[in-house]
Amino acid sequence: MNRKPLSASRLRSAGYDERERILELEFRDGLIRRYLAVSPEVYRRLMAAPSPDAYFADEIDERFAERRVGREGKSAAADAFDALFGKDCQDRKD
Repeated sequence: MNRKPLSASRLRSAGYDERERILELEFRDGLIRRYLAVSPEVYRRLMAAPSPDAYFADEIDERFAERRVGREGKSAAADAFDALFGKDCQDRKD
């Protein structure tokens, strides 16, 4: 999904699939999440908001079902490992 950059401290970019009604957000820490059953109007308002972070917090976060897609710059295998064992597991040394 193509994402457009956002001028925000927490959010880096946003993309929208109108047919599937999925909003995809990339956060500054690289985390990517998809929000389901989002109307085109919500996406339009997010992109036009003076503060995308505030709009996200007030109108999107905890209002829509979400799914973690991954992390920008990480492989799918690394995400799967983190999901199974926790992200700190790779740093531990026995």
